Amino acid sequence: MARHTDSEVLVVGAGPVGLVAALFLEQYGVQATIVDEHQRTNQHSSALAIHSHTLRTLDEAGLSDALIAAGRKLTRVAYYEAGTRRAEIDFSRLDTPHPYLLVVRQSVLEKIVEEALRRKNRKVQWSRRLQSLSVDGGRLQADVATLDQVSLGYPVASTGWVVARTETVRPSYVIGADGYHSAVRRLAGIEMDERGAGQIFSIYEVEASGELPGEVRVTLERELTSVYWPLEEGRCRWGFQISSASEHEPSSMARLRDLIATRTPWCAAQPTQIYWSTLASFPSRLARTLGSGTAWLAGDAAHLAAPVGVQSMNSGLVEARELASRMAKIQHASGAPSLLDEFGTETHKRWEWLLDGGLAVRALPGAPPWVQQNGARIFACLPASGDDVEPLLRQVDLTVNWKASTRLEEDNPSRHAAR
Repeated sequence: MARHTDSEVLVVGAGPVGLVAALFLEQYGVQATIVDEHQRTNQHSSALAIHSHTLRTLDEAGLSDALIAAGRKLTRVAYYEAGTRRAEIDFSRLDTPHPYLLVVRQSVLEKIVEEALRRKNRKVQWSRRLQSLSVDGGRLQADVATLDQVSLGYPVASTGWVVARTETVRPSYVIGADGYHSAVRRLAGIEMDERGAGQIFSIYEVEASGELPGEVRVTLERELTSVYWPLEEGRCRWGFQISSASEHEPSSMARLRDLIATRTPWCAAQPTQIYWSTLASFPSRLARTLGSGTAWLAGDAAHLAAPVGVQSMNSGLVEARELASRMAKIQHASGAPSLLDEFGTETHKRWEWLLDGGLAVRALPGAPPWVQQNGARIFACLPASGDDVEPLLRQVDLTVNWKASTRLEEDNPSRHAAR
């Protein structure tokens, strides 16, 4: 049976980007409905760090204090070649309210934002799947199915998901924050383009004995990248880029110890328990457009990049705020619809630039040979964005040629307030 409800904005996807979009919409006085086909937030994810620039955006939503209390501040990223330390970047030298990188699990981020939404009497509608998007009489129409888990019977007992009912939502806009396999992107007819070779990572979260460094460490080999993230006391996460999925052995302590010994010989600590492991693929992709008219994309639904710099999620959080702000201006302040078109153009140009090599990383005079040779890779593995990038790169004698528009960051008032 179908029911009909109205909402100003339908947000599809209750990951960090969708939740933050909904929170900003509510803050700006726009009614948001959030749906997700899963039963609850993710318990594990490869996303782990929030950029200083992103924290300034989250300050506006009142989220930063809770995130900082739940996370770990790191001020240094070190770059290695095998066991040799080649360069380091110190975030504490940034002139910003948050001169650090905040390590916090995606599940914790989602829990904090979901609680903030509850305080605004807005709850995620779990087990809801977007079925269709259409325009009826000039108005956007979205059919959303409620999923129910039922027994599939014998001879082997199992369960499956069926559509219990369908309701029709008629929002002014829909935001697709529903990740890599975005239903919004598919139903809106937006295609994704490959933008270079993807990467595959074998990820381990472990308990370890011995001294664990209190900084991010990135090891750059000839073709492969490894990254170490310190977590709570005695716990860390490793990410090892591998050539093929067949190399991933999720429960093998011997395999993990071999990777640490051969890829990161600077590590003296020994893993004692694997809490969690996953194989993660990171294709380099970009949607041909961020949206048009009434349907718009943010985060992984729109773009995917190599994981070490945590660019896609952090960019998605800023995009969420930007979409919410512009939709609010159009809905309640007589803003022109072209505000969204400008957002789409500017964001797409920035990601084309990042993924297609339009970003020129240049070594400054006197830069060490290793930095000169690895400048582009150092940048790709830098967990920073916005106007923090240039001063951080200059610490290792690199600079960037900002050829693409950076208006998205310039339009963010928190950027100016931080100066």
